[in-house]
Amino acid sequence: MNISVATYGSHSALQILRGARDEKLKAVLICPRGHRRLYDRFRLADETLLVDGVKDLLRDDMQKSLIDMKSVLVPHGTIISDVDIEKFVEDFKAPVFGNRRLLVWEADRELKEKLLREAGIRVPRTFSSPDEVDCPVIVKLPGAEGGRGYFLASGREDLLKKLANLDVRKKGELYIQEYVLGVTVYPHFFYSPLKGEVELLGVDRRYETNVDSLGRIPAPDQLNLGVQPTYEVVGNIPLVLRESMLESFFEMAEGFVEATKRLVPPGVIGPFCIEAICRAPDDIVVFEFSARIVAGTNLFVNGSPYSYLLHSEGMGMGRRIAREIRIACETSSLERITT
Repeated sequence: MNISVATYGSHSALQILRGARDEKLKAVLICPRGHRRLYDRFRLADETLLVDGVKDLLRDDMQKSLIDMKSVLVPHGTIISDVDIEKFVEDFKAPVFGNRRLLVWEADRELKEKLLREAGIRVPRTFSSPDEVDCPVIVKLPGAEGGRGYFLASGREDLLKKLANLDVRKKGELYIQEYVLGVTVYPHFFYSPLKGEVELLGVDRRYETNVDSLGRIPAPDQLNLGVQPTYEVVGNIPLVLRESMLESFFEMAEGFVEATKRLVPPGVIGPFCIEAICRAPDDIVVFEFSARIVAGTNLFVNGSPYSYLLHSEGMGMGRRIAREIRIACETSSLERITT
């Protein structure tokens, strides 16, 4: 089989490359020059294309190389955060695994909320102006930045005070969302158009600086130190949910799939993540989604308890993507899983 799987060297590239090789497909790494030594350590790429940065994906010569190698590009969070996503959707000529149009919706928080509501999923309240705020809120910047720049405000007065100290260039980009207190849960799903099924392949929690270490400091000392919580993701922690909770998440995932078919046809293809807060086992609020592979799947390169129950082998998200590509090629169905 002469098809190849390509990805950009960051985020979840290692498992994507490994998945391609496990499925006997050629693994192509589009590698930033400064990171070549890192990826060479793992010896996973069959072919390496050196670039200065992720924006080089849009170069004509790069796209021609990928097309000549019959590459399918697997997108991840770096493309969302560091590329003009609308330009990528319109101008990138090589096939992309999944629905590239959904990446535009992921990058726009208002579109995100619209899609979740269309899916019948409960979401936190959002506020168009600080004057509307009547509860604790979390303030977010646009794009997939791994929590960078997020901050918490206890209410309207606290928010106004913090906004006064914020870079004025960022104020028009802020997204103000109700802060829901509970356990964060990130289930990783895969929708196969070839099978018409939603699969649960793993669940994680994110370890964030410095909010996840504040609990080690006694409350009086927290007040004296005046430390503001930060939410940039450092790593991920595996999680197994109570079995009684699984059906609720499957219902949300299946509702999400159907909503994407209506609003962004052909709908979600392959990996996606429902990003939720559990106030109680039967009280779940969804604050975000990711419409592509998420970094939390890096925990499960060789599979999770859920993927083993489904596939009876080590099936990480990277390999599941590669298998869908391989099966699509064998059945002349590549157009059903790429855009």
